[in-house]
Amino acid sequence: MISGFVAGVGILASVIIAVLPSKPARAQNDSSSGAVQAATVSSTSGSDKAARVPAMRRVTNVMDRYPQISRDGKILLFDSNRSGTSQIYSCTTENNGAKLTDPTAPIYRTENIVQLTKLPFHARCPSWSPDMKKIAFAGEPEGHSEIFVMNADGSHVTQLTHTGGDDSHPHWSADGSRIMFNSSRTTPNSKADWNKQWHELFSMKPDGSDVRQHTHCKTVCTFGSFSPDMKKITYRKVTDTRGMDWDLTPSKRNSEVFVADTDGSNEINLSQNAAFDGWPSWSPDGKTIAFSSNRSGPANVGQIYLVNPDGSGLRQLTTGPRSFVQPSWSADGLQIFVYENCETVDYEYGNISVIAVPPA
Repeated sequence: MISGFVAGVGILASVIIAVLPSKPARAQNDSSSGAVQAATVSSTSGSDKAARVPAMRRVTNVMDRYPQISRDGKILLFDSNRSGTSQIYSCTTENNGAKLTDPTAPIYRTENIVQLTKLPFHARCPSWSPDMKKIAFAGEPEGHSEIFVMNADGSHVTQLTHTGGDDSHPHWSADGSRIMFNSSRTTPNSKADWNKQWHELFSMKPDGSDVRQHTHCKTVCTFGSFSPDMKKITYRKVTDTRGMDWDLTPSKRNSEVFVADTDGSNEINLSQNAAFDGWPSWSPDGKTIAFSSNRSGPANVGQIYLVNPDGSGLRQLTTGPRSFVQPSWSADGLQIFVYENCETVDYEYGNISVIAVPPA
């Protein structure tokens, strides 16, 4: 494991309303739901009654995920299952004056939490347009994911893709001219299991026109985004090499983080580890890529790593026991917003946190 430094972490406060558990974070397609299991109490002898503690099991599992802070740092987007289905929310953020280097104090207060979508299907993975006028997101109108856009206040929801496959994880380019997303539209067998389909990176104009294919990986390539100068792309790619699943069990395939030219050429494996690596995110200056990896363990726990786009300078930003995934940078490059979660075989819950990025 590569040694690194530990950054201060601030927790964003939120209000729990109602929940339904959904699929663990490791798959990155977020397409299925779980079930709440009943608590059980083990039997004890009479002499043990005084010390007996009832067994407990979580009942509510709220997940606030996929954070994106606005360019001015004042409005946070995220998806949450607090209403019973995954929908898009926003809230205003205010720095309460605590120092970023103080890990014991929250550095943000969240107010005015607003549910932007109230759709009859799941809505996930919001992405701000650079001018903060539009929001792209993935929705599941017929049990599969498509790309949508809407105004910043949640009005005028428009479906951009209509492939019938899996179109998900939209990311707006820094100049606002294109939206990158992954799609299974080229897969030979659309009836195959999700992880056996081809998921390639595509981009389109914000009105859904001029669709371009950027990769020809013929495997799972997801969570793609343009570099700030539009010359490179980064993404998660599943390779046919032995690795580990999110729970650290052995796998015949491995999840790695790559960078390439916008046509998919000159590909570089940035993570190069048997662990599960994913959720890459460009820093605003294009000099660093943040991603999450479970290489330091334990099972179902990820930490944030930083690496240069040429694969050099790999360093660990966070350390356990908490899990941090889905990193998203602030516009000034000084902070990274993450989904901080707890995941077991029975449940998952989590909130949005923010991490200070020490100077390089």
